[in-house]
Amino acid sequence: MDFLTHSGLEPEISWLGWTYHEVGGLIPHTEENFWSGHFFPWVESWDEIQISCNLCLFGFYKQAMVTLRSGLELGLLSVYWNLNDDGHQTAQQWLRSNEDTPSIGEIWEKLVRHRNFREFQRGYDLRSRLLSFRYLHNYVHTKGYKFSNRLGTLKSNFQTFDEPALRRWFQSYKDVIKVLSICHLVKYPLGTVRFDYDAKFGIDMPWFGGLREHQVDMVEKLVGSAVFAQIAEIGRGDSLVQEVLAWVKELPDMSEDTIEQQIVNMDKQFIEMSGLQEWLENERKAMECFSSSDKWEKRVAKLKAWAKAQRFDKPPGEREHGLPRQSDDEQ
Repeated sequence: MDFLTHSGLEPEISWLGWTYHEVGGLIPHTEENFWSGHFFPWVESWDEIQISCNLCLFGFYKQAMVTLRSGLELGLLSVYWNLNDDGHQTAQQWLRSNEDTPSIGEIWEKLVRHRNFREFQRGYDLRSRLLSFRYLHNYVHTKGYKFSNRLGTLKSNFQTFDEPALRRWFQSYKDVIKVLSICHLVKYPLGTVRFDYDAKFGIDMPWFGGLREHQVDMVEKLVGSAVFAQIAEIGRGDSLVQEVLAWVKELPDMSEDTIEQQIVNMDKQFIEMSGLQEWLENERKAMECFSSSDKWEKRVAKLKAWAKAQRFDKPPGEREHGLPRQSDDEQ
């Protein structure tokens, strides 16, 4: 990917993608909607945006724009179907392919009937912003030479690097991720609240729509402080946000020992699934970014002893067959 590094876009492409990944955490999972498919539109949107990036990096610029349009529409459907927190019901016919996907115009007509979107529209013209993405349809329908595989320039009959095309895609990629993040935040303004959830839940934070503070920082940086402040103000008047915060604040803080046990249990699961050596390698990589501590050293020592006692010091394949793994040359 030397051309990507040369363009200087690689860090921002990665950061934007991971920020949109964090946005998925805004969508609550409850006993009522768990495994209902209410989360499916966002997952598909995330997949399409990643695929768009991969297509672009291989020089398929037009196809990258087409896929980006799909990612945009699916991201909007994530908000559309769940607008009244009943996506586990409203999306069922669409999930079964018995209902057509609504257009952006239809999506907006439903969004604007929601209190949060009406309030937000007063200070930010979200409607015009969404309609501005109509140009992506031109790549789907090949609106002439400019929107063809040649992108309006003289090209060879094989894929080549085209920096102007890359930058055109990147601006669309950035704009799509930003507007989808704004829409999700408006629907789920709990994501603007900075709160020490770790004190209440440790590492096992339930999926109720809250974001950890570093994730909130990422989202604010993406949408901009002014837009973020406007959505935060909407959140202060959102009864569900206040209800969830009241519930969280009433919970007792977790003890350090309980949090430590959560970490140990998670590490044991990883070791059982992948083997001791892979877990140790991941721990070493993590400690390259964070300084080690006595607590970490003791945890590693105890887990190594536990893994060997349980015969998890070998990868699962070697445990099951009792045979040493073949090297690549022997296979």
